[in-house]
Amino acid sequence: MNMLGRMMRWGVAAAWIMIALPVEAQAQAVQTPQETSPKTSPKTSDDCAADEPDARTATIEFVLSKKHKDRSGEITQLLNSAGEPVHVRIKLFPFLDPPSNLGIGKCVSAGVGRTAIQAATTQGTGVTRLIRQDILPHRWVKIGSTDTAELAWIAVSADDLKRLADPALTTDGFQTLYRELAAPKERKLPFGMGTMPVEPPR
Repeated sequence: MNMLGRMMRWGVAAAWIMIALPVEAQAQAVQTPQETSPKTSPKTSDDCAADEPDARTATIEFVLSKKHKDRSGEITQLLNSAGEPVHVRIKLFPFLDPPSNLGIGKCVSAGVGRTAIQAATTQGTGVTRLIRQDILPHRWVKIGSTDTAELAWIAVSADDLKRLADPALTTDGFQTLYRELAAPKERKLPFGMGTMPVEPPR
């Protein structure tokens, strides 16, 4: 009975508080789900056109061997020749040469991608590996990356790299081909049992 009596007293007190509240405060305290839900859905990061124009600039990170640090100005000038603005970041690799890999995010234009290929092959260590796109920031290019796992580097032939650098490719065509070339071709089996081919996405 004591517990029942306490619950009744709490209920009466709550009722008096609601009566004493101004009408506006009561309305705020009892908002409907429609009032609390956002009126517009947030933009998704998968939509390359969702960002504001000033946020669509690609960033190109070029890892350069320390022994070639005098090329920084030349490389920056080349990367800025794509016909659209880019942010260029030159990083120096303290050892012999950085890896010969290249990663291109899903929202990078074909023009910037081709310029990155040119810079990697003429000013860097070349391109023998493409970095899987699903681990890259959407508007980022990495040349000679040392901060991505080697398991995410996919071998690419000189002929396929030439196909990717074809100036006739639109951005959609360039991106489609990049994802095809940078997709894993095989999967390692456990216990050292070799590898098995990976079915390409349909």
